[in-house]
Amino acid sequence: MRPPLWHPPIELSNHEELIIKRIKRAKLFTFLRLNRSFIFNDEFQDELATIFKDSTVGHSPVPPAQLALTIILQAYLGISDDEVIEEMVMDQRGCISLLQISQ
Repeated sequence: MRPPLWHPPIELSNHEELIIKRIKRAKLFTFLRLNRSFIFNDEFQDELATIFKDSTVGHSPVPPAQLALTIILQAYLGISDDEVIEEMVMDQRGCISLLQISQ
């Protein structure tokens, strides 16, 4: 089973616009949200997907673009694997980069 491509919304939702207006520091969050569709275009996502082995067992894989974006934010914040999950749940700045909160 190959991981799916990730096609998050390009346009900002009203909620995302409010969050972005409030971000004073940590502009990387804003940059990633505004540019994630260009950075992780279909061609690059196909390339990232080659690291996955085709398999019919287990859970469906997370789109590699989302994993890559998570790793970028994890390195930027200097936090552990567990902490990055907590951060994405608790901090809306990270959510605007990674999640499709407008849906």
